[in-house]
Amino acid sequence: MNITATNRTTVTTTPTRRRLACAGLAAALLTALAACGNDSETTSKAAGPASEGGKAAKAAITELARPAGEVPKLGTPFDTAALAGKTVYYVPIALKVGHFPLIEKNLTDALGRVGVKLYACDGQGNPSGISSCLDQAIAAKPAAVITDYIPYEMVPTALDRVRKSGIPVFVAGAAAPEGTEQSAAFAFGDPDPQGFVLMEGIGDAVVADSDGDAHILFLSVTDSASTRRAGAHAVAHLKETCAGCKVTLKEVSLSRMKDVPSLVSSALLTDPSIDYVIPQYDTYLAAATTGLQSSGKVRDVKISTSGATLAAVQQVKTNNQLIAVAGVNPPYLAWTMGDSVLRMLAGQQPPAEYPSLARAFTKDNIGELDLTPEAEVSGKWFGDPGVFQKAFTALWGAR
Repeated sequence: MNITATNRTTVTTTPTRRRLACAGLAAALLTALAACGNDSETTSKAAGPASEGGKAAKAAITELARPAGEVPKLGTPFDTAALAGKTVYYVPIALKVGHFPLIEKNLTDALGRVGVKLYACDGQGNPSGISSCLDQAIAAKPAAVITDYIPYEMVPTALDRVRKSGIPVFVAGAAAPEGTEQSAAFAFGDPDPQGFVLMEGIGDAVVADSDGDAHILFLSVTDSASTRRAGAHAVAHLKETCAGCKVTLKEVSLSRMKDVPSLVSSALLTDPSIDYVIPQYDTYLAAATTGLQSSGKVRDVKISTSGATLAAVQQVKTNNQLIAVAGVNPPYLAWTMGDSVLRMLAGQQPPAEYPSLARAFTKDNIGELDLTPEAEVSGKWFGDPGVFQKAFTALWGAR
C-alpha cells in the first residue's frame, strides 16, 4: 500500500478543543450531507468483494455492524454498601458539546444505583475553566473526582492539587503519562483500546466497499496524543489489510476547522484518483463534505468516519456517499467510568481497560435504528442497554 503526504497541510491546535465544534457543526452537517445525498448514486459492487482483502474486510465490518449481545466479564464483585450518600465531581473538557451530555446523564444513573450523587462542572474547553472546576472540587471535598478527555499534561498543576488534597482522581479518556503509577487514588482510563476498534472499522468499510482498491484521503486529527495514536493505528491497519490501497494523509485540527473544506477540495482536484475520504472523527464530516461539494466530486467520492453522533448516523440513511459511521456506546462508557470510580472509593485500582461495545452503522443495518435523540441517549443503537447495566449492578450489589 502506498502512503503519501503530498502538499501536506498541517493544522495544529491544543488538545483542549477536540470536540468543541460538535454543537456548531451539527446543523451544518445535516444540511451539507443531506444536500449531497439527495443527488448521489451508490456505486458499491453489488456482488460484494472478490479479493481476499476485500472479503476479509467485509467479514470484519459485518461483524462490527451487529448489535452487542452478552458483555464479557467486567470484573469481580465488590461491596458498595458504604458508598451511599457520597458525591462525585464530574469535570469533562466541555460539558455541553460532543457526547459529554450523554456521559453525564448516564453516569448520574449509574452512580445513583448505589446512592452516589454526581455533580458536573463544565471545563469550558480550556485550562482555566478546568482548573476552576478542580479548585471547586477541592473546596467542596467530594468523595472523588472524574475528569473526562482532559490529558494530564493539560492541567498537571490543578490535578496535582486535587491529589494532594486527598481526593481520589479518575482521569477518563486519557492515557497515563509514561512512568505514572496507577492506584486506587489516581488512575487513568486509556481511550486507545476503545478507539482503535473504531479506526479499524472505518478502514474495513472502505476496503470492503472498494474490494481492496481504494485511493483514500485520510484526515488525521492532531488535537491530542490519543487522536494522533488513533490516526496512526488506522493507517497501519489499512497498510496491513489493503495492499492495493493508496493513502494520502492530511493533518487537521479544530482550531483551523475553517481550512478543512479547502484542504479537501484542493487534494481532490490535485489528485482526481482519490475516491474515498475518511475524516477520522465525525466532527470533521460537515467540513469534509463542503470540500467535496466545492471540488465537484460529490458523486465520485465516498466517506467513512467514526463518532456516531445522531446527526452523523442519520446521514447514513439519507446520504448515499456516507458508507459507514463507527462508534463506541457512550452510555456504556459512562457506566465503565462509574465502575472505575466506585472501585476506587472501595479501595481498589480500577481495571486497565473494559471490553469494547462498538458498532458500525452501515446501509445494511441503518433501517433497524430509531434515529431519535431519545434512542441516542439510551444507547440502544448498540444493543439492549439493560444487558450491561445488569452486569454492572450485579457486581455492585445494586438494583
